[in-house]
Amino acid sequence: MATEKAGETEVTILFQNERVTIAESRAQPGDRGKMVERPDRVQYVVKGGKIREHFADGQAVEYELKTGTAKWMDKNTSSMENIGESEVVFVSVRLLR
Repeated sequence: MATEKAGETEVTILFQNERVTIAESRAQPGDRGKMVERPDRVQYVVKGGKIREHFADGQAVEYELKTGTAKWMDKNTSSMENIGESEVVFVSVRLLR
């Protein structure tokens, strides 16, 4: 497993091949990841919390990630910021083709 820092958010690649990347992201309160383009993906929340998602056009949206939920996310360019009081952990299954 490879671990990389995406801004302040710790990202660990759990599995990767030519079709998919599975990554675990951990963000402590106040952490903010880099603004990057993300492919279509499914996100599963291991440990929820409050997030502010920043978009390339300058807009931002705040929402709650609820533990045990999964959701589809379309390709976008954004960064996520943990604005809560506890660690947020989620696993993303990123579709590469």
